[in-house]
Amino acid sequence: MAGEPERSPVSRKPRTVRGRIMAAWTGLADEFDRLFDIKAVWSVLFLSVLTLLLLGPYIGSELPHLEAGAVVQEDIIAPVSLEFVDDAATREVREAARAAMPPVYDFDTLALSEAITAVRTTFARGRQALEEERKRRPDATLSKAELRSILKPGEGVPAPAEAIAYLGERRFDAEIEERLVAALRAAFVHRIVGSKSLLTRDARLTLRDTRSGREWKEDRVPDVLSLDEAREVARKSLATAYPGEERALGAFLSDLITPNLILNGTLTQARREEAAERIEPLIVRIPKGKVLLRRGEIVSEDAARTLAGFQAARKQGRSGRVLLGNLLFTALLLFFMSRYVFFYQRSYRRERHLFALMVVVMVINLVLDRAFLWLVEHVVDTLQTMPYADPSHYRFMMPMAAGAMLMTLLGNARIGMAYSLFYVPLFGMIMEWDPPLLLFCLVSNLAAIYGITAYRQRTALIRAGLLLGGVNAVTVLALQSIIGSGLPVSHLLYLMVCGLVGGILVAALVSFLLPVLESMFNILTDVRLLELSNLNNPLLRRLAVEAPGSYNHSVIVGTLAEAAAEAIGANALFCRVAAYYHDVGKMLKPQYFVENQRDRVNRHDALSPHMSAMVIASHVKEGYELAKSYGLPKQVLDIIPQHHGTRKINFFYQKAKKRENPEVEEVRESDYRYPGPKPQSKEAAIFMLADSIEAAARTLEDPSPPRFKGLIRKIVSDVVLDDQFSQCDLTFSDLENVSAAFLKTLSSIYHHRIDYPGFDFEKVVERSFGGSRTHEPPRRTKEWGQ
Repeated sequence: MAGEPERSPVSRKPRTVRGRIMAAWTGLADEFDRLFDIKAVWSVLFLSVLTLLLLGPYIGSELPHLEAGAVVQEDIIAPVSLEFVDDAATREVREAARAAMPPVYDFDTLALSEAITAVRTTFARGRQALEEERKRRPDATLSKAELRSILKPGEGVPAPAEAIAYLGERRFDAEIEERLVAALRAAFVHRIVGSKSLLTRDARLTLRDTRSGREWKEDRVPDVLSLDEAREVARKSLATAYPGEERALGAFLSDLITPNLILNGTLTQARREEAAERIEPLIVRIPKGKVLLRRGEIVSEDAARTLAGFQAARKQGRSGRVLLGNLLFTALLLFFMSRYVFFYQRSYRRERHLFALMVVVMVINLVLDRAFLWLVEHVVDTLQTMPYADPSHYRFMMPMAAGAMLMTLLGNARIGMAYSLFYVPLFGMIMEWDPPLLLFCLVSNLAAIYGITAYRQRTALIRAGLLLGGVNAVTVLALQSIIGSGLPVSHLLYLMVCGLVGGILVAALVSFLLPVLESMFNILTDVRLLELSNLNNPLLRRLAVEAPGSYNHSVIVGTLAEAAAEAIGANALFCRVAAYYHDVGKMLKPQYFVENQRDRVNRHDALSPHMSAMVIASHVKEGYELAKSYGLPKQVLDIIPQHHGTRKINFFYQKAKKRENPEVEEVRESDYRYPGPKPQSKEAAIFMLADSIEAAARTLEDPSPPRFKGLIRKIVSDVVLDDQFSQCDLTFSDLENVSAAFLKTLSSIYHHRIDYPGFDFEKVVERSFGGSRTHEPPRRTKEWGQ
């Protein structure tokens, strides 16, 4: 049709495999959003998967209840891997620990000395009393009655009356004193107890000196005497030396002999209880698939006890109380996570489905943790050598920090921290609240967030994995030092190696999962942006060939937008990369845009202003569809219509106003505006300004900083007065900083160049490439490099 521009068809079919995948997923996600309440669906999915993870190991058939002595009818195989405390075996070991603790006896090492002191004191006092009586009555002869009255018991003389009378008659002879001391020594050479019935049957004893507190251990002494036996030994010793004295002094001698070995029952019991408490509960670990009993076997006491413990552990894990507590705890975490997402997205709307993303990443991470444990249980069972055969060592190798690293890459460090806050308790729930492992998980998540904050190339994941592994190894060392497990150095080093390998494993998993989640949730990461900035991209190559002027314009707009974004803290990399694609729609009709007109023929001269405006505006929709067919991310696609917003195509509007004939047709301003929408983000607002300013800057004959400053202020004012920034969060302070960045960048691009001495470009005669010497008229050119 005459007067209409030729049309270049836009293929609606995606041109690349990635484009087909992206288009299919985008359509599916949009349909899903229309049909379902997204938060409710993801919440149900999250609770369902977590419940299965918690109860999965406990779901299965019941084992038969067999008493000791019963015959097994069929093989009994463990349906799941379980760990439980063997209470009976623990009691037996603790009783053995109690029995192994030797009894404590208080041994009085000064008993003999005290008895000898009592003898010598008695003789000394007696001699003194007799001496005083002789001085008072020198010539008197004392009778037995008088001696008893003089030497009364209890007046400092610890001896019975009969013994005092006998000793008085003998004038407290020194030989008798020595014979009594010898008899005491004969008795106290043995260990003396009150009664042999108080002796324990232990092979070893702990002796405790009650005077000094010193302790030592001895084998059981075979010559321990009871108190009666010790007194009889002393009497015989005295009777052997002088038979008559045993009848008179036997009672006195017996009173001097007391037990020197006394069982300290209170201290013995306390030490035995302490020894029992030091015994940790005995854990029985039964891997899945282990044959507990063979068909035809007779059930022993130990086997019956193991079966009962296994069943009790399964019932405890499947109890309604435990399930209810876990579900309530999970529901609380899920509620607070949804509220966090709600408040976060009110001020930061980069991630469209942040709640769904957090749920999916958390479920993936928890499933990976459980799968890793399952794999370890089946692999470690085949090992025999320690420490490789200990499955608890491999818990430090779990990829528990993969989710935190993914969320930091797909969002930012703030989102990664919030994710870790919700993930760590859930991890602890699955791992039965192991405190050291819970603390290790927290530190590992923080290290993953710190290690991946700057991600501009794929090798950053390798560095982050090595950093995470190093932090894991140091954390293992710190935890083992705090716990004081006393592991051998080889075992400790192996634990640290497991932590290091765990960090590398996290990096490997993230490198695999990141592209999948990028496509699934249509999230634009820095690495994806860098891939799109490659000038060998098919769409960019096509733009450079078919619309070179628009391509050059896009590059300069990208430079301006990047500088402005850096000035206000927006995503500078996104601004630069999205600028390359914002005008791809122009290459479908390149000759209708002034920057691509090489033959100085303006196609709009043959069109009406309204038709020209339609052609100009069509590059937005056509560019969106073309970019979508190449699989560009949604964030880049959104920039294409938003960078023009609903602005007026003023040139053709004014042209139409001049040709307006009210009687024929009224010129409506709405027919000369872009379809929109208005900019929804700071980045889109920056694009609108950068695109207009770059195009206007080309029209200046004297590109100087003052002229640029006036041009920038004029365009910014027009855009603001046109109410284009009403739907984004760009402030007037941001506009000032953006304007300053535009001025600095434009002054750098269009700076004045010096003349080249010896070259007069006004007089250069162009020659044909075929080597012809035919002179052609001279052509005026700009300065070199402009």
